[in-house]
Amino acid sequence: MDEKEREKVALFRFGLIAPILQGQVTNIREYLAEVADRVHQVPHYGLKEYAPKTIECWVRDHRREGFEGLKPKARSDRGQSRKISPELQERLLSLRKEQPGIPVSVFYDQLIAKGVILPCDFSYSSVYRFLKRQDLVRGEIRREPERKRFAYDTVNMLWQGDVSYGPYLKLNGRKVQAFLFAFIDDCSRLIPFARFCLSEKYDS
Repeated sequence: MDEKEREKVALFRFGLIAPILQGQVTNIREYLAEVADRVHQVPHYGLKEYAPKTIECWVRDHRREGFEGLKPKARSDRGQSRKISPELQERLLSLRKEQPGIPVSVFYDQLIAKGVILPCDFSYSSVYRFLKRQDLVRGEIRREPERKRFAYDTVNMLWQGDVSYGPYLKLNGRKVQAFLFAFIDDCSRLIPFARFCLSEKYDS
């Protein structure tokens, strides 16, 4: 996944948690359940569902690191997560032995969906390395490290814009899809402007 794709994923995640960050949600638990109940079209990943705890992680990551915290971890950032406890190791081994043939990436997503682990506590690489040591990884090829892209070294030299699918709203008794428009500064990675609209057309 290149940097542009990581930014698109982060923008998508920001769109889901923005109502919480901006204090527009009165009942966070209900909102998380509503978001988790939907199938989302996610940049790079395609159709995905997320557990409420995963979305909570995104909120926590954004409060700690801002927009950067919402990006999928680069290869150099991975493996810095919490140590897997002996109790969790036993559970991972038990679950893996039930499905030894599925890719580790799918297994990792299942662990998150079931609430066994949180993505902000245990990275994909942590789980992969653990299973590899236990000889429970079968013929999978890990991706090569990403190459760094060109970036401006001065702020406001380039803003990049994109649109992402946001939450559904109830307006006049009907369900309406919201869209998040945002710009990111190429140098600082800060978001100078972001706004929800009811259409993804240019004139919005």
